[in-house]
Amino acid sequence: MSDSSFTGPTYDQIWSGGWDDMRRYGPMARHTRRLMRVMTAGLTPKSILDVGCGEGSLLVALAQAHPGAALAGVEISENAVALAKRGLPGVDISQLDVARARLPGTFDLVVSADVVEHIADDQTALQNMTAMCAPGGAVVIATLQGRMRRFEAGIGHMRNYAQGELAAKMAAAGLVIDKKIEWGFPFYSPLYRDLLEAIGNQGTMGAFGPGKKLLSHLIYTVFLLNSAGTGDYIFLRGRKT
Repeated sequence: MSDSSFTGPTYDQIWSGGWDDMRRYGPMARHTRRLMRVMTAGLTPKSILDVGCGEGSLLVALAQAHPGAALAGVEISENAVALAKRGLPGVDISQLDVARARLPGTFDLVVSADVVEHIADDQTALQNMTAMCAPGGAVVIATLQGRMRRFEAGIGHMRNYAQGELAAKMAAAGLVIDKKIEWGFPFYSPLYRDLLEAIGNQGTMGAFGPGKKLLSHLIYTVFLLNSAGTGDYIFLRGRKT
């Protein structure tokens, strides 16, 4: 994520016990990993970069889906970088703001989930992600579109994308869109998001004990009934030709 939406210390504090378990056990995080595997099925990347890798759970899922691929991640948060390094020993994890910089090398597959909506200059971020993608490789972005709830603005969303907006920005960055999933209707969006709005996003952060893990699993199971063709959670894959 970019420090355009969070001050550095605040975002670091979130990664000191706030989001760690949510990213590992939360129903949306689990579905993000599942759908990222769907979006990258059929690809044979030798290298994978996760932009905004958090604690590293998405990289772990992609490593299982693409065994043998070299892994790397970038994050703006120092605490998230430390978490990812502990959880993924031997993986190249770097501190980087993708709205301002990029790594010197390229990767066959670049992924980014729940990041671009937090970045004021998302077009530059997408250009940097494209620059870090090898020719013939793919960039996969996951984010929210549609009406923004107050709690989403409260956790740093600069925008939720309008229909077609993200695709246009990825095309402007030099990518050719070849796969799309719009997911989540009706149980994730609007029902779950409206519930979180009503309760002020309570219960999604902090440590997940046995009861919270069980509830998260039950919600995850209900979310399996969501449409994969209609919804506000969008995945786009662009090829760098």
